[in-house]
Order: sequence, then structure tokens, then C-alpha cells
Amino acid sequence: MSHKRTFWINLRDIFLTGLFIFIPIVITIWLVFWLLGFVNDLILPVLNNFVPIPNIPGIGLLVTIIFIFIIGLLAQNYFGKKILEFWDSLIDKIPLVRSVYHATRQMMENLFDRKTKFRKTVLVDFPRKGTLSIGFVANEVNIEDKEYYVIYVPTAPNPTSGYTLFVKKDEVIHTDMSVEEATRIILSGGIVTKQFIRIKKETPSLTENNS
Repeated sequence: MSHKRTFWINLRDIFLTGLFIFIPIVITIWLVFWLLGFVNDLILPVLNNFVPIPNIPGIGLLVTIIFIFIIGLLAQNYFGKKILEFWDSLIDKIPLVRSVYHATRQMMENLFDRKTKFRKTVLVDFPRKGTLSIGFVANEVNIEDKEYYVIYVPTAPNPTSGYTLFVKKDEVIHTDMSVEEATRIILSGGIVTKQFIRIKKETPSLTENNS
């Protein structure tokens, strides 16, 4: 009986091992095909109005990537900058749309442009005491002779939306995480996380760093 029990236990363990490997593979493949199909359904109907394109999985994503590169190339030359300026002026004439557009654009610049002010990643007690959230130091402000950090706390998995908090400097926890590392944590919903996050002493003020 003990040999039969061991056999079935080994069989179960082998099956569970295969299951743990099989499910992530299936889910990953399903997500990839879903994403490719979603992009195709979103992009191809528009493109087909101008140029007939076959509905091949991934073609929509490829076209989107090429389109992004074209926009990047245009933005780096004189005529492209003039087109973007015209687009911005056009957007500025639409009240609600301009708010969303400029807020999203500013957020993307703050998250991914190294020249912007999001230089430090911190932890703050949010949404309640004892619960830590990732935040980016956006600025500093003095409120009734007390020093505050203006902290942007992004939501997961979309960092372009979030909360702007005014937090006392002595209540902010400084970390060794870079903005890029923190962004990866947010985009993955916490799945991709540093094993060890080190706490640092308060660094010099932003105004001192920028001077």
C-alpha cells in the first residue's frame, strides 16, 4: 500500500509541476494573441480606408510601432516640430480634450524623460497610515513655514493616472529605487519587484540639486 501511495503522490507531483509550467505558457500565449488581435481591430479598420492591409496577427502592432517611429523622426526635424505645434494649437481650442491631452503628455514626459523633475522615488503612507505607496517627488513647497514635498502617487498598472499629495518632508521615506525601477513595479502590478528596497536618508532639496 505504501508503494502505491508513493506512486500516486509522485504522479500528482509530476502533474502539478507540469500544470504550473503549462498554465503560465497558455496564459502568456493567449494574452499575446489577444493583444495582437486587439491592436489589429483598432488599427486596421482605419488603415483599410486608405490602403488595403491583410488581417494578419501582429500586422497592426507592427504598423503601430512603425508609426511611432515615424512620429519620433518627425518630432526631431523642423517641419515635424511645426506640425506638432499646429496640432497642439488645435488641441488647445478644445476645452476638455486639451486638459486630458496635456496632462497625459506631461505625465509621460515626467515618467520617461530624464531631464524632468521626477528624480527621486519615495514611499508615503497612502491611502492610510501603515500602507506604503510608491511616489515620485515632483516639487517642494512651503506651507505655513513647514516644508512639504509634492508627491505624485501613480496608480497600477497605468502610471499616467494617480494622486498628487502634499506630504511633510519628515514623513517621506526615501529609497534607493530609480524612477525606472519604480515604474516597472507599477506597470507589472507589483509582480516585477526588487527583492530588497533600501531606505536612504533625506537627500538635498530639489532646488539645491538644480542650482
